[in-house]
Amino acid sequence: MKAGKKIVAAVICCLLFLTGICFAPQKQAVAASDVLDLKQIEQTFAQAIKKGKQSVTFTAPASYSTAQIKNALEKAAKSQNRLLAGSVQFRKQTNSTSTNAKYTIELSKDAFIKIKRLKSETEAKKAAAKALKDRNYEESYYSDTSYYQIFVKMLQQHPEYNYNTVVWRNTSGAYGYQVGRSLTKKQQGEKIKAADKAAQDAVKDCVKSGMSAKQKAKAIHDYLILNCTYDKKAAEILGNKYDDAFTAYGALVEGSAVCQGYAAAFNLMAKKCGLQSMTVCGRAGGIAHAWTYAKLGSKYSYIDCTWDDPDDGDEIRDDYFDASEKKMREQHVWTAADFPKEDIKNAKYF
Repeated sequence: MKAGKKIVAAVICCLLFLTGICFAPQKQAVAASDVLDLKQIEQTFAQAIKKGKQSVTFTAPASYSTAQIKNALEKAAKSQNRLLAGSVQFRKQTNSTSTNAKYTIELSKDAFIKIKRLKSETEAKKAAAKALKDRNYEESYYSDTSYYQIFVKMLQQHPEYNYNTVVWRNTSGAYGYQVGRSLTKKQQGEKIKAADKAAQDAVKDCVKSGMSAKQKAKAIHDYLILNCTYDKKAAEILGNKYDDAFTAYGALVEGSAVCQGYAAAFNLMAKKCGLQSMTVCGRAGGIAHAWTYAKLGSKYSYIDCTWDDPDDGDEIRDDYFDASEKKMREQHVWTAADFPKEDIKNAKYF
C-alpha cells in the first residue's frame, strides 16, 4: 500500500507516554470542585480535541494511573470521531502534602486520525458500497465491533469496482479502501468510467423492454460470450499483479478477460437493467475460479459465463446458466456460507 496517513497510523499507533514526576509545594489548596474524576477528564479531553488544542492541563487524584488517563483520552477521541495515532507526552506533578496532582498532556499534531464510526452491519454495508462506487479512499472507518470483513466481502463479491483496490486495516482498529501501487487513482477512474459506459451501451444493445429477469440475465450471459474472449495468458499470472483481464474494463472494453472479468462485467451490466447479482469465488477444474450468483425473479441461481464460453466461434452454451447448487457442485468448489444469497441484496446499495 502506498505511504500515507493510514500506513503511518498503523506504524505509530502506539502512544508514547513520557512520565515526569516533580515534587513542588502548591501555593494554595485545590478546591474539591476543581479536582476532576475520570468522567470529567474524558469530557475535558473531548472539548480539547474538538477545539484542536495540543496541551491539556487539569488537577485530579494522584492515584490515577497512566492507563486510566490513556483510557479517558481514547474514549474522548472516539466521541469526537478520532482515533489516537501519534505521540502523546504525559507529565504528572505531585507534592507530599496533597493527594491530588497536576496533569499536563501534550498532543502532537498527528495525535489523531479522523474516522467515520459505523454502528451496525447495515450501515457498514452501505458505507463499503458507497466507498467503492464513489472511490472514496480518503475515509477511515471504525466500529467497536469491527466490520472490516464486510469491506473485504463487498470488494470480493463486487469485482466490478476492483481496479487494484486494496482493503487496509491498522492496529488502532481503523479500516477502509485505497488504490494499490499498480494504478494511480486517475487511471483507475478512467477505466471505471470507460467500463461503465461500455456496460450501459451493451445493455441497450442486448436487453429489450418487457424482458423478465431471467431473460435479461440470459441476454447479458450471451452478450459476454459473444463479445469477450477468455485470456489464457492473463489466467497464468501469479501473485497480485494488476491486469485489465481481471476487470469489467477488460471484458467490456478490451473484449478479453479471465473469469473474474466476466463476473465483474455481468454484475455491472446487471445493475444497469435492475438485476441483483454478486460474484462467488472458489475453485473449478483444480484452479481458482469466479462465477455469478443472481436473483432471477423470486429464484436464486448460478451463472458461469466463463465455462459457457467455448472460445471457438459463435456457439453459445448454457450448461451453467440458471444452474442449481447441485449442478455447480459437480465441477465447482466453494464455501457456501461465505456467499449466502442474502448478500445478493447488497447490490442494491450500489
